[in-house]
Amino acid sequence: MYTLFTGDNCTQCAHVEKYLSKHNIEYKKVNVDHSTERPPVQIFAFPALFEADILLGYGTDIEEYFKKKSQML
Repeated sequence: MYTLFTGDNCTQCAHVEKYLSKHNIEYKKVNVDHSTERPPVQIFAFPALFEADILLGYGTDIEEYFKKKSQML
């Protein structure tokens, strides 16, 4: 399962969340401003998408990750 780390007042976070929902991609959302849970590695930008301990992308690069992944199927 994917984990999407977000923060408050994050326009790109909302954009990526809409993309994931629209494409029925299952994920767990963690807002670091309201949770003690942190990403497995130190990051400096949100949103950040992880699968287990692997960082898959930041910001709108997350959409590109899924577009490329769907082309490979």
